[in-house]
Amino acid sequence: MNKFLEKVGVSIASRIGITAAIALIAAAVLGGGYWYVTSRAPRETVKSAESGTKVDVEEMAFYGTGSLRVSGKVYRPANTLDEKRPAVIYCQDTSYGESWCRELAGAGIIAYCFDFQGDGEKARTRELETVLKGIRNLRHADKDRVFLLGEANGCLTAATVAFANPKQVQGLILVSPGFNPLEISRKAKRYKGTVLIVDDALGRKANLEEIRGFVY
Repeated sequence: MNKFLEKVGVSIASRIGITAAIALIAAAVLGGGYWYVTSRAPRETVKSAESGTKVDVEEMAFYGTGSLRVSGKVYRPANTLDEKRPAVIYCQDTSYGESWCRELAGAGIIAYCFDFQGDGEKARTRELETVLKGIRNLRHADKDRVFLLGEANGCLTAATVAFANPKQVQGLILVSPGFNPLEISRKAKRYKGTVLIVDDALGRKANLEEIRGFVY
């Protein structure tokens, strides 16, 4: 491929971009896994409201099979790219998740939030599974300590994906769910991970302390 592009006078930088694009399209068409890319926008550094810890924020998109693209933001303790950290995927809309993720990162956890694109539960499940694959393969995330955090409508999606992927999800965190997660399916009874039910009436600080203890 590169020799062909060289013959037609395409620059090295362009060749790399074209080759990567072709590989991305082939993976999507053939169903061969996923890809993720970070935004060209500069990484932003903010502070956790609770601890005052510096947190790096970066836009990141995950690509699944077909035309599936899930966009969101990854939050992590500042300057920790060389350290393996547990990860939490927030399962609800970004407008709710950004404050959660900032505080989770301030507590030493990698956190990711995104907007669901699909309307139905099947589409939302597919999107979350794509994110799960991507987060587990980030070099600074500990793939053996990945948790799903569901809130509001995200509780059902988080539970569905955790129970369908028991080897990939170590634990499930549900904020005031309106159901008993261990009774929603036969798969739930076979789930070997741990489940934490968080009462949001206790306040964000108490919730974060409970979640951090659960993750670590």
